[in-house]
Amino acid sequence: MFRSQHRKSRYGSRRWFYDGLYPLLNAIYRKRPVWMVSFSISEASLSEGLRAACASTAMLALGDVLHNPVFAWAAIGAFWTCLADAAGSNRARFASMLGFALLSTLFGGVSAWASGVGIWPAALAVFAFTLIGGFGRVWGAASSQVFILAATACVVMVDRPLHDVHGALTFLSVYFAGCVFAIVLSLTVWRIHPFAAGRASIRAVYVRLADIALDGARLLTRDAGAAQWSTHAANFRADARAALERARQVLSRVSAQRSRGRGTYENLLILLGEAESLFAYLIAISGASANARANLSDAARAARVLTAMGAVLREIGEQADDEPWIYPADSQARLHRLARRLESALVEPVVLKSDAELVDFAPAHSVEEQGWLASALDALNDAWSTLKANLSVQSVGCRHAARVGVTTTAAFLVIRALGLPFGYWATMATLLILQPSVGATWPRSIERAAGSIVGGLLAAAIGFAIHSPLVISLAVFPLVMATMALRPVSYSLFVLFLTPTFVLVADFAEPGANGLAFALTRLGNNVLGCGLALCATFLLWPTRERFDSRAFLGNAVLANLAYLKAALDPARRSDRELEHLRRAAGLGSNNAEEAVNRARLEKLEDSMADTVTSTVLRLLRRMAGTAAHLRLSAGRRAPAAELAAWVAAASGHVEACLNRSLTPVTLELPARERLSSLEAEAVGEIALLLRLLTERMREARG
Repeated sequence: MFRSQHRKSRYGSRRWFYDGLYPLLNAIYRKRPVWMVSFSISEASLSEGLRAACASTAMLALGDVLHNPVFAWAAIGAFWTCLADAAGSNRARFASMLGFALLSTLFGGVSAWASGVGIWPAALAVFAFTLIGGFGRVWGAASSQVFILAATACVVMVDRPLHDVHGALTFLSVYFAGCVFAIVLSLTVWRIHPFAAGRASIRAVYVRLADIALDGARLLTRDAGAAQWSTHAANFRADARAALERARQVLSRVSAQRSRGRGTYENLLILLGEAESLFAYLIAISGASANARANLSDAARAARVLTAMGAVLREIGEQADDEPWIYPADSQARLHRLARRLESALVEPVVLKSDAELVDFAPAHSVEEQGWLASALDALNDAWSTLKANLSVQSVGCRHAARVGVTTTAAFLVIRALGLPFGYWATMATLLILQPSVGATWPRSIERAAGSIVGGLLAAAIGFAIHSPLVISLAVFPLVMATMALRPVSYSLFVLFLTPTFVLVADFAEPGANGLAFALTRLGNNVLGCGLALCATFLLWPTRERFDSRAFLGNAVLANLAYLKAALDPARRSDRELEHLRRAAGLGSNNAEEAVNRARLEKLEDSMADTVTSTVLRLLRRMAGTAAHLRLSAGRRAPAAELAAWVAAASGHVEACLNRSLTPVTLELPARERLSSLEAEAVGEIALLLRLLTERMREARG
């Protein structure tokens, strides 16, 4: 009885979230400015937030009991250790957290000792350790996080000079104890279930599919025009495709030892396969709904059914991440019943094909895990090979490391010369903002500045209200929880809650300090750090993203065209082949859109060719919807010979356009009366694609 009541309360809170808060946050996400590169509400992790909050608050509470403000550094160490936690097996998590604890204690201790000797030894220590921190990126995302956090410990502790051995050992022991406490808490009391990441990724997929259904229902209710449906296709399908790919990656990283013979893992793979089928179905429905007057006999009924499907998809997503975990068979059955009801609202019915085997999924770990010694030796060998490959001035990783070391050291010297208090906030901002390329650095600097401004105001308000060390330790709990939980959602939100967290911890370490002064100082130093990072990005060995947006566009065009051609005559292709073509089309569109957006961020302007490219990308989403509708339509017949010949000729002209070898040509359209409505849509889209590519080719030549 207690479990059923608990489940009801959980579903009640989720319903409040989805009915009240989620639409607001989702609207913010959809309308976010171009510089806000990440804002994914479904990626929030309450479990990580609670774990980090417990670890940090426990250290502050212990410091309050012992009347020792140095334990504020134990709280910071615990928080950073939770940030350094790499996803994956317990072995990988332990290696990343322990590696950070050792490196940060070494980097921070040496820097603090050098700072006690003098400014130039301190500057040398900052340069050396931030150089190493920036270079850690060459070994991958997990190593980059560990090294950059260890470098952060260096630039923070350099502002706390150590002068005697006893004081240094006491300080570093307390800090390291906080790191170890977080490791023990993470791997014993607060262990992560082997399939927790997989289940969370599946939940995110179904939340994205629910967004497609619900937004489609909204557009049908409002009788939206073609432009709104194009925006819907570009935004919602890209998010769903990205969520599906993340789920594939997460599930592929589960070791064979854990996945073999586990019913939970098999069911997660089935849910992933069902999600792919549902995604194809929703693409077909949205493609048909974009021209509701031609394809829908009852738009109001279709909107009602899509709303119900969205609610069921959300429910499946929550059930995938629920405890105890049970495969949501009833909810899947309801989806199929709703799909059959939707058929009556379509002029050409779309059939929901449910076949998990359509997903060609191959886990990356096909063999048993090695022993820890063999794994460590292999990792060291790979690390040495990567190091040798990047020890060159031509290496992007080497240039980025040099840029990080020089800029952070310059920030440190400027702060010391100006005598600004809490200067580590400026050096920390510089260190964390700098990215290998121009297009990645300046959006991050704007996000950090925006988050710091709002966070500074919040910190000022909290500083006026809270003065007791005990109350400070309690107030840190929700702030740390929000910081960690929202870290995957948005960098701006992460910085927003990180700002008052650091202010309160600093206030704990120095009880007599003014919280408002702390907040304003942090704000000013953050702005200074952002400015230095931007200057270094453009002046010190600037690196542009090495991608050719034209090549990405060409791949997207060919992939979507191949899918549409195959969907016109699906009898010639197996379902597995069609599924591969559909996924390639979606990935091609996602990659092209991302490349174009990065190019826009670096140029900070739009040319006529960029406008035509954006139009082509929106058209490709329409083509994918038409292809999905053709593929899943009931009673499809083979295309006429005239249509097949025209499509083949048009495809050749499209490829010539992409190769910039097309001369002006007139391609007569096939007779309209011999085409079905869907075939006519496909012909019109291919003809428009050819015209747009011809215009783009002329712009490029001009």
